[in-house]
Amino acid sequence: MKKMIFVTVLVLLVGSLLALPENTGKKKGCYTQVEKFMADYYMDYNQYTQDAGTIDLMDKYWAPEFIAITFLPLPEYPVLDLPAWKNFLIGVHLGMIETLTLDELSIDTKKLTAAARINIEFHDRMTGDLILNIDGIAFYNLKIEKKHKLKMTCLKLYVSDPEALMQISGPPPGF
Repeated sequence: MKKMIFVTVLVLLVGSLLALPENTGKKKGCYTQVEKFMADYYMDYNQYTQDAGTIDLMDKYWAPEFIAITFLPLPEYPVLDLPAWKNFLIGVHLGMIETLTLDELSIDTKKLTAAARINIEFHDRMTGDLILNIDGIAFYNLKIEKKHKLKMTCLKLYVSDPEALMQISGPPPGF
């Protein structure tokens, strides 16, 4: 009789462990949520970071504590907080239109990070002529805020030709 109770309890315990959220596709749901967040981010980045009148629409992606680090040929890598990042983007886009194309995305739901291989094109704002086409790798740290909304806390950007990028954009403010 004790063996029968033990087996019954064991079966119920294993069954309840299998029903935990972690084993019911929650990771897949988180992956899908991050994947959609990143796809939406790139689409909105191309549309809203081009001028001062629309850049604040990107606040739905960037956490207040957001920092951006672009690995450029400078004595030290610039670490820009959110206001400095926005000012840098607005300044870069005065004469150019930037288009990011997401080529590949890797997501780690456990660490809540994403890595993206991207293509970056800069076109002259007036003529539409291509000024620069470079590849980049971007690493994002994410967090989950209230109501399960994702936000970026950190961007680390590496580009294939940082010298060419510096020639067209200049250094970030203060560098």
